[in-house]
Amino acid sequence: RLVLREYPFFKRDMAINYHTSNLPVSSFQTDRKLFLGDNEYGTWQKPLELLNSQLSNFESVRGDNISALLHELGTLQPGDEKTIITQLGQADSIELAMPSIEKYRDPQNVAKALADQAEFWTQFLSTFVVESPDPAFNSMVNIHNPRQCHTTLNWSRYLSLYQLGLGTARGIGFRDSSQDCMGVLMSAPKEAKALLSKIISTQKADGSGMHQFNPITMEANEGDSREEAHGHKFYGDDHLWIVLAVCHYLKETGDYGFLDEEIAYYDGAVSAEKRIKAPVFDHLKRALNFTKTHLGQHKLPLLGFADWNDTVNLPGQAESVFIACQYGRALNDMIDLATFKSDSTLADTYRADHATMKESVNAACWDGDWYVRYFQEDGVPLGSHKNKKGQLFLNAQSWSILGGMATTERASKAMQSVMDKLNTEFGIKLSTPGYDHFEPRYGGVSTYPPGAKENGGIFLHANPWAMIAETMLGNGDRAYQYYNQINPAARNEDIDRFECEPYVYPQNILGDEHPQFGLGRNSWLSGTSSWTYQAATLYICGIRPVHGGLLIDPCLPNAWSTLKVRRVFRGATYEIVISNPHGVSKGVKTVQIDGKALESAVLPVGTPGQTYQVSVTMGH
Repeated sequence: RLVLREYPFFKRDMAINYHTSNLPVSSFQTDRKLFLGDNEYGTWQKPLELLNSQLSNFESVRGDNISALLHELGTLQPGDEKTIITQLGQADSIELAMPSIEKYRDPQNVAKALADQAEFWTQFLSTFVVESPDPAFNSMVNIHNPRQCHTTLNWSRYLSLYQLGLGTARGIGFRDSSQDCMGVLMSAPKEAKALLSKIISTQKADGSGMHQFNPITMEANEGDSREEAHGHKFYGDDHLWIVLAVCHYLKETGDYGFLDEEIAYYDGAVSAEKRIKAPVFDHLKRALNFTKTHLGQHKLPLLGFADWNDTVNLPGQAESVFIACQYGRALNDMIDLATFKSDSTLADTYRADHATMKESVNAACWDGDWYVRYFQEDGVPLGSHKNKKGQLFLNAQSWSILGGMATTERASKAMQSVMDKLNTEFGIKLSTPGYDHFEPRYGGVSTYPPGAKENGGIFLHANPWAMIAETMLGNGDRAYQYYNQINPAARNEDIDRFECEPYVYPQNILGDEHPQFGLGRNSWLSGTSSWTYQAATLYICGIRPVHGGLLIDPCLPNAWSTLKVRRVFRGATYEIVISNPHGVSKGVKTVQIDGKALESAVLPVGTPGQTYQVSVTMGH
């Protein structure tokens, strides 16, 4: 067996990594450069060290680590078989690892483990199965997208090829993981609840959230040294994401007892045992109150160090239109929850708060054809036609609809501006035009070249918000167009340009202001996976949970005449057939369940273990 002697960075209390085999190993290699060859000719197709009779048995303690084991199998005659089982793992010591190592040197135990894994994925992927006219849509929704959501739940941005999760620079993000949980609620509600509880435990008593935390030690921080130097100790959006995630969890599971579970507020100055505890419902209400009581001169929420767009860092009392709209969506979720709980007083309070914020947004933020994105401390807007660069930002348009802030006329105008000025063949740009030099007053956004990441790049995380907004406006063809533009399955024949796996959403694609337009970057660990899955399942297919049951509200491309969905909801299975005989995008004319007509489009909560046949006809 080979023991890699480095202390693993992601499990600092464990002593060793190991790589072992069930057959004798004649030599090993742990350095990538030595294995491939220290020149331009070495490749994974033809590693130069394999031209030698043995590997060099080099134990690497830095650099690009690999673990290669060389087996001498001798000569195999026709029909002969030899099974090689290798294991890569971690443990406090080899002695403690040996029971597991010995167990999985047995091929029968390996076969069972693989069968168990296959059964796990069968169950995980069975809660939502769609049959549409588009095979690429089916494969992403049924297999690849939920699989990526599972990975983001497990890893968040804590461990990846692109981001390191230790120290103050990274960790489990309050914002990131709240959204990751929303992508797995159908298939892994218990795991999502456990992570939501951890996230809530890093919320401060004033309602704001610690920006990130280490999941091993549960030490949380507000970010890094940039925030302190900037004069801000909070991100303006973090705490609102947990409201959206918890409300979604409740609709999906019906686990309203979660609201009464007590979780401590975060206070790094005292031990965990002495921190103030409060019900989850109190955490949600304090999150809304923090935004309500931290407003700027236009009566819009303060930006803090940043909102979802980490790279726009405006000093002083700058305001964020995105947070205003996100606050609106969180208020609407809490209105629904309070109404379901028959708390009319709380529901009315939040309705009034929503109306007040909507008035502020429409009084100050409309720029003529779209909503502005920010106000600097001196009142000058960003995301306005008055700006030379950064005239139009995507999120202020989509979220004005998601948050119920836009009027009907302004919603249509804003999204048309998105199509006209931000859309490209590979997705919607986050903003336009890109900044072409460093602007210290705007922060990190201007440090990227035009067309890269948040500076006019196609930041994929924001694309499904545009899809959802279009479904809310009833524009099924456009929502489907936006979905297809970023579908990685569509890039399989263009992989030399895309350079990411053709079954995984990357974080971003370089935009049309960049010479490498179409190049994908940072795959796997992105909020894109959760939100694109939500856009496809909850809004395009339109089958989404509400407090009273399962709402049927599809928004389809006009050309789709039929859609079939198998949906498991609170233990019951619904076999749903949606017919679209008149080629409309939006509108449910009739709903039948087991042959009986319903007066609404909400399917009642069924009996666990039962299967229900649902027939839906679309029409005006």
